[in-house]
Amino acid sequence: METKMLLQNDSLWSRLQEFSLDTPNVDFPFSKKLAKEEKWTLDFTKKAIEEYKKFVYLCCVLPNGASPSEIVDKVWHMHLIYTQNYWEEFCPNILQKKLHHHPSKGGFAEKEKHQNWFSDTLKSYREIFQQEAPEEIWKEKPKVKSWLKRMAVFSPLIILLLMYSCSDGEGFISVMFMVVVCASIFIFGIVESILGDNEVSDPHKKDKGNNDGGGCSGGGSGCSGGGGCGGGCGGCGGCGG
Repeated sequence: METKMLLQNDSLWSRLQEFSLDTPNVDFPFSKKLAKEEKWTLDFTKKAIEEYKKFVYLCCVLPNGASPSEIVDKVWHMHLIYTQNYWEEFCPNILQKKLHHHPSKGGFAEKEKHQNWFSDTLKSYREIFQQEAPEEIWKEKPKVKSWLKRMAVFSPLIILLLMYSCSDGEGFISVMFMVVVCASIFIFGIVESILGDNEVSDPHKKDKGNNDGGGCSGGGSGCSGGGGCGGGCGGCGGCGG
């Protein structure tokens, strides 16, 4: 209860709650475009946008910023496409800070770093909002499992090829060849999942003039951000004063 009261009296939180990503009197507003692009229901899209606002709040109040879930990151990416709204209204008037994306260096170390960062974000979410982050928005989907599901689609074809190979005169050699090919594809899929193209940010990196095509006049500090989720998203760095 005390935390909720503090949020109600927090000016940044109030500005975020009052801010709408949908421009009035527009036939195809932000929320409908996002829902269509991601094939979400409007109800789910509304929830995702609300969680995006919470993520942005965490970015600005936590010393080391926050890391978004895959769903939240998709909202963020879409918002960045609306450059005028993002850079000329959202940053200077609502956040009063700058919030940027920066590419990841990639690799195992970066992935582990941001998995830990994401765990810290969920912990801070519980402490600040006094509730668990909703799983349908924040729960990460392991890429390796997704790869295994995709492999299952090709299983019937692989089985047919194996049966055909066994029916000819050089069955054993053909079967071994198919096993090697399938194993290679499987290993490649796992490696690809682990080394997925994640975006990440330097939590203490300041704006240096080239601001993704735009900048914010409000606030002296910069927020660095990253996305591209795959079990280890990037995030936004601490906004500072």
